[in-house]
Amino acid sequence: MFKGFTSRTDEFFMAIRFNNNMQFFHENHDWYEEAVREPLKALAADLGPAVELLDPRLERRPQRVVSRINRDIRFSNDKSPYRDYMWISFRPPHSEQSGVLGLYFDISATGSSYGMGIYDENRPLMNGLRRLLAADAGPFLEAARPALNEFTLCGRAFKRMKIPPSLPEAARPWYSLRGFWIEKDLSRADISTPALVDEISRGIGLMTPLYRFIQDIEPIDEASLT
Repeated sequence: MFKGFTSRTDEFFMAIRFNNNMQFFHENHDWYEEAVREPLKALAADLGPAVELLDPRLERRPQRVVSRINRDIRFSNDKSPYRDYMWISFRPPHSEQSGVLGLYFDISATGSSYGMGIYDENRPLMNGLRRLLAADAGPFLEAARPALNEFTLCGRAFKRMKIPPSLPEAARPWYSLRGFWIEKDLSRADISTPALVDEISRGIGLMTPLYRFIQDIEPIDEASLT
């Protein structure tokens, strides 16, 4: 059962940032397990019912959805072996994580947030969304409205994509996106008690209409958009 993150969670992330080496990590592995990994696994387990209600196809097993702290340094100029942040990611099993729709929670010493989206580019899906928006943006905006009352839209856009002049103002930020995520920031107090489970479960409920709308979009490889 999730009991909340403590000041020791923040302290570990700060410590690993300034002592990012194998010796420090191995000497403080018990601290990492107690203050970071175990609370994340407990939170993931307690969020399982809300995630299953949204989409039973999403991976929910805590040992699979909690990120690793080890960094893949093979192709990175930064050879620091450990992250100073972690996350929970509820996505379809065996999927390319960054390009599919899913839910997430992230935490670091500087803050926490949760949300839903497609972090990397998914052009066929966004082409499908563009076609729907150009035809009639109303159903999409209605599906997105509950979430956007509390969550902020984020994403990278095509800089030179022409937006149809007839598109409603509320739909225009979505039209040229390569991918998207909607996110809500959490305070230190928010993540310090078991009530975090209720907050994220409530947020999943707000995101459900948008999630299901996006899931029903037919991807288009080469869209002809005007």
